Amino acid sequence: WRDLARKLAHEIKNPLTPMSLSIFALQKRVDHLPEADRAIARRSLAAMLEEITQLTRLADNFSQYARLPEPRDEALDLSEVARAASALHEPQAITLRVQCNAAQPVRGDRLLLTRALHNLLVNAFEASPAGSTVELVSGRDGSEAWVEVRDRGTGIDAAIAAKVFEPYVSTKNRGSGLGLSLVHDIAGQHHGGVTLTNREGGGAIARLTLP
Repeated sequence: WRDLARKLAHEIKNPLTPMSLSIFALQKRVDHLPEADRAIARRSLAAMLEEITQLTRLADNFSQYARLPEPRDEALDLSEVARAASALHEPQAITLRVQCNAAQPVRGDRLLLTRALHNLLVNAFEASPAGSTVELVSGRDGSEAWVEVRDRGTGIDAAIAAKVFEPYVSTKNRGSGLGLSLVHDIAGQHHGGVTLTNREGGGAIARLTLP
């Protein structure tokens, strides 16, 4: 799977730079068009740049999955890592409520755990209807610390519930299908686990657990 991801990233990235340069060159010439044609030309070029941005993000997802590094082992507070990850997000039309106050000591790699939580938050935001709330909560069960991302979206389709953490499985029209697989692998590297279950009252709960 990682070899396939590496090849896909390479094949997608190769044409993106010349495509971007060509579009920028065309944008400089828009003012030379007849005035009646300028607006549609600008809209079309902007749309193409947006598609290139989406393809770049897709290629980056493949690259991250292909080059997942070995985790660094350092003492961390999982609640603090979660708060820091949440600070990177400013969701539009959705409220993010963070309840990660009590310290939850773990050992692991801050960068990899932040990446895992980022993916879980992005999934929750994309699944949530406008005006709803996504909750980020940390806690402890015995010798395990956990962080949960709770949304009020449509929940998990029963048809893919058993394979949501497999590479290239996705319910989105756009996307690599690697986000949850990456979270699963990072959790495994830290001798932990991740679950995704339907939430009572609608939505889903993603739980990342670490020793």
